Amino acid sequence: MTTYEAIHTKVSMYHQEHLVDFYHELDEHEQQALLKQIDQLDLSSIPSMTAKGEQTNTSITALPSQSALELADQEKAQLYNRGVSLLSEGKVAVVLLAGGQGTRLGHVGPKGTVTMDDTPETSLFALQAKQIQAQQREANVQIPWYIMTSPINDKDTRTFFADNHYFGLKKEQVTFFIQDVSPAITPEGKIILADKGQIFQAPNGNGGVFTSMKKAGILKEMKANGIEWIFFNNIDNALVQVADPLFIGYADRDGADISTKSVKKVTPSEKVGVLGQRDGKPAVIEYSELTEEERHHPLLQDANIGIHLFKLDFLYRTADASLPYHLAHKKIPSIATDGTKINPVEPNGYKLELFYFDVFPLASSMTIFQVDRENEFLPVKNKTGQDSLEEARARFSS
Repeated sequence: MTTYEAIHTKVSMYHQEHLVDFYHELDEHEQQALLKQIDQLDLSSIPSMTAKGEQTNTSITALPSQSALELADQEKAQLYNRGVSLLSEGKVAVVLLAGGQGTRLGHVGPKGTVTMDDTPETSLFALQAKQIQAQQREANVQIPWYIMTSPINDKDTRTFFADNHYFGLKKEQVTFFIQDVSPAITPEGKIILADKGQIFQAPNGNGGVFTSMKKAGILKEMKANGIEWIFFNNIDNALVQVADPLFIGYADRDGADISTKSVKKVTPSEKVGVLGQRDGKPAVIEYSELTEEERHHPLLQDANIGIHLFKLDFLYRTADASLPYHLAHKKIPSIATDGTKINPVEPNGYKLELFYFDVFPLASSMTIFQVDRENEFLPVKNKTGQDSLEEARARFSS
């Protein structure tokens, strides 16, 4: 059992003593719960989060891409068949990031349960399940599908799949796992208490997927089952081609640790992250990091759309890598020093989030496969307007 004395020593070492300010006001059960929460925190990483500061000057260079639209018919057929063969041999698994809620879309529940026409069969989850079914028929194989949920939506996601009979897939081929959480901090770097005996914690961002996969035993399971490639994507692209054989064949032929799909930027000034190199290493480069000249560079036009193929061996090597935290300024319910509750009307702290693409610089090589935006990329991020549910529903109803 974790003792108060041991925890007090730990928090004192990292100047987080306020976490136990109300300890003696709690009952025994609440005390143990608080001590357990603190014991599980990596307090050594907190100073580095607050010291992250401004992005230092870096060298931005291009990472040339291969356009799928420019492939000769024969080469395209060869790559497609190569991908089908890898699927048939059971060497490909799919990982879906689905930890978010549909709040911004005016929807109550997991984002994956948002529908195109108010029926579960047109939900974002169902659309991806249908893609998997199509590839299974083509390759005559059962493709394992791993879905990362969050503590917020895990139960509802599992229920949705069960109620809809896994959208025609086998129950045993769908595995759910929950992403980890991280604390929030004040501008001074103090961890925020949500209540006297409860640290405020929220899902730790999509970059937590790798350690969560390892903790859940998924990487080990994949290796035992002969998986070589992991198709990796987000829930919010209504046109994603899950386990696309052409992409798989391209990635396998080139043999890079990571292969990623892109779409060409609509205009050089489109505010999207682009795929390239930072200081000679593969990276997603944010719009704000690019100079005006770089934004117009003909080889820096590949927008990141969150669709990747990772070599399993690469993720095995990097699953324990320490990725940098990014600070998201948010309104965070907290407790004042006198024990009263605070429900802020303005952002008062920072959630700590990991981004999966921060693993890119660890790759020895990465290739980019540019595809047609019209047929493969329809993000559902807003309720109306550009990149919206309204836009997606109009596309599916036409």
